[in-house]
Amino acid sequence: MMRMLAPLLVLVVVANISPSLAFVSNINVGVGLGPSPPPSRLRLAGPSSSMTITSLITATRFAPRSSTSTSSRLAATDIPSARRHASAFYSPSSSWPSLWSSSSSRILGRPIRGHHPTALLAADDTATSSSSPRSSSPVAADDAGGTALAIAALIILDVGFRFIFARYSIPFPSSLAGCGALFVFMITLNAIGGGDGGGVDVGRGDRTVAYGERIYRTLNPGAMLLAKWLPVFFVPSLITLPLARGLGNVREVLKVLSVIVGGFMFTLFTTSWSVLGIRKLTSGGGNENCGTAGVDVVPKIVVPVNAQGGGAPFGKTLFRTLKAFAWIAGLSCICLTANSPASMYVGPLRSSHLLFVTLSAFVYGSNLPKSFTRVVHPLVTCTCLTWLAIGAFASFTGSTFLDVLGSYRTGTMSPLIAGPGDLLLSLLGPAVVALSCQMYGRRKLMRENVPEVAVSTLVSSVGGLYGTAMLVRMLRISDNTLRLSLLSRNITSPLAMAIASILGANASLAVTMVVVTGLFGANFGASILDVLGIRDGVARGLGIGAAAHGLGTAAFANEEDAFPFAAISMALTASACTVLVSLPMVRKSIVRLALGA
Repeated sequence: MMRMLAPLLVLVVVANISPSLAFVSNINVGVGLGPSPPPSRLRLAGPSSSMTITSLITATRFAPRSSTSTSSRLAATDIPSARRHASAFYSPSSSWPSLWSSSSSRILGRPIRGHHPTALLAADDTATSSSSPRSSSPVAADDAGGTALAIAALIILDVGFRFIFARYSIPFPSSLAGCGALFVFMITLNAIGGGDGGGVDVGRGDRTVAYGERIYRTLNPGAMLLAKWLPVFFVPSLITLPLARGLGNVREVLKVLSVIVGGFMFTLFTTSWSVLGIRKLTSGGGNENCGTAGVDVVPKIVVPVNAQGGGAPFGKTLFRTLKAFAWIAGLSCICLTANSPASMYVGPLRSSHLLFVTLSAFVYGSNLPKSFTRVVHPLVTCTCLTWLAIGAFASFTGSTFLDVLGSYRTGTMSPLIAGPGDLLLSLLGPAVVALSCQMYGRRKLMRENVPEVAVSTLVSSVGGLYGTAMLVRMLRISDNTLRLSLLSRNITSPLAMAIASILGANASLAVTMVVVTGLFGANFGASILDVLGIRDGVARGLGIGAAAHGLGTAAFANEEDAFPFAAISMALTASACTVLVSLPMVRKSIVRLALGA
């Protein structure tokens, strides 16, 4: 397995990091950027304050950029304390994890909000012309090594949990358990060391930082890279949809779509509104869409963006690299198939070609204008382009579309047999484990919203199961197996399969319903919440995580307050539903309601 993961790991890390280091010459708060020689000047909006910081180095571009990725917020108070911490924070010799960990990402001693920490000083391909090779090279090496080490550690953790759960036949997704266990472990270490205050002041120095915070800082670079690529790990389930069992005639398909869309709306609305109600009660009737409780409104920082790409999530160099590899692997496979169709290398070359096609299509779809991606999710673009590539490849090699599609996911990690879907799905586990870093970084916010989390889990699990059962009965879907397969529509795939087996449903159909629900939520969830005027990050995250599981959670990776709550909601909703269905009395009542028997 590690032999299969290593090439992709190295490619993604190097391709993301190599073109992205730059020396930032000037950052002005509230105004545009203008070139000026170092030392750079960081100007704080608000009370009279400005500060000169020497050798301000940017070190990444792998965090996902939100629609406001070119701006951030900065508190304009406590300037003397800011001056005391500035030199230590921006020391060029500092290691990357300590500079940019999410919970400790502070600039001038104040917390940064509005985007992922690494997006603060992100540079793109066009910014490299102003970079200093002498100062950037050591930082690039440290970043690449630290990120690769963090991803390797997350993969090892996922494999370890998977082995333990398989060994003892535990019917629960090991990745979700690993996510929760790592989060609790880091919190526990901090509590034992007396250092868990919801965030660590950078000025304290590494020697006084609790062990939980050190683990977080070590894993966070890899967690952010996996979070950026998280949506593409769900693509194999979408690409292989043509291989799924048919749903019947057009009328039955429309009924199924009605259940998916209607069920998504029901879960999203009930969960979000229940959270807003709890927040309104606990805040004494305050503004329910206030965003994050207890956080002051702070001014913006305008940061450099890709002049050509408009702040695109991925650089052009990465896209060109992936596209070049796709062409090389594809042409090599076509030539080898024509000359030696029985060669043992045909399969690996075909898988490599489809893998690079999928990754390049995802990068292309993600970099499309926001006006387009709001309507068409990058996963839809990625899936359609991959289907086109599969069709073209099949015509050149004399195969059929379904034959090539069947090799996309083979169910094994053997180097000569594994398809690109198997490799991408194998990284989904580490990406889910890595969500613990997102939750840890927002632990103070989560601790302040325990009632909201509890109520949302109850509403989404009970309402989701019984509401869907009532809906499939009302619509009179003819196939009873299809009715039962729809009951787990908003549950993450591993537990949806477990619930399907408990209810006697078809596991592959259940996963298909889950994927379609998640795709709809990822594509329209944020827009629906915006139309409803739900701006509260906690309500948005808990609602989308409950209604659209992993795909919806991945779509909210750019909303720093909503994303960790979406991950928690996804895990708790899936776990609660599995527990409920495991109870004989509850299971019988749900089946009786769905089938009318």
